[in-house]
Amino acid sequence: MAAPVGPTAIPRSYCGLHEEEGPAWRASASYAWLRSTLRFTGDVEADFWQQTATAAMTRRLGDAFTIQAGAGVLIGGSLEAAGATYRIEPGWIVQAGATWMALDGRKGGPFLAVSATLAASGAHTTSAGIPAATLTAVDLGLSGSLGMAFFGWLAPYVGVKVFGGPVFWTLAGADVTGTDVHHYQVALGAAVVLPGGFDLLVEGAPLGEQSVTASLGFAF
Repeated sequence: MAAPVGPTAIPRSYCGLHEEEGPAWRASASYAWLRSTLRFTGDVEADFWQQTATAAMTRRLGDAFTIQAGAGVLIGGSLEAAGATYRIEPGWIVQAGATWMALDGRKGGPFLAVSATLAASGAHTTSAGIPAATLTAVDLGLSGSLGMAFFGWLAPYVGVKVFGGPVFWTLAGADVTGTDVHHYQVALGAAVVLPGGFDLLVEGAPLGEQSVTASLGFAF
């Protein structure tokens, strides 16, 4: 249930939205909302949603690779399990990723980005009459995004992500371990070049683990 590492890392220096030699760095600020269902020990299912805000730096390595690292705040959320509603208090999130542009779209063709991501988050849950408990999650994901650039400033894409990792919590006084019931996302997104070195990435995933993510970046 750790937040996704923002939209797929498609900096403006790739996917046909750039001069031949683009900027090496991208600083970004991202917001993400996600909703899914967790399954804990004993087949206990828990619907949840959460919001995060993160800042990240992306570094271009040569013509085909980027790496990214970031950290931020789990703003909060809600989790329903065993007939009770738990508030997810503000917490922390850290994340890292790497992207390989298998196709860069520089000559008017499609681009294909393959990304590996790792994210971890932690927060406390509270509910009336129930002691506070720590909720910790780790996600490892692999995604692919296929799209094409248009007009020199717009690059829509479709993405597929598979992921998995443990969630650690305390339920009814017992330590339990869970995981997301879906382990996949299908998303639609777009990269938009803005004036002054800025760019905007937006992505929505209606299938699997549902999420909406936006990232404003500055390339330099």
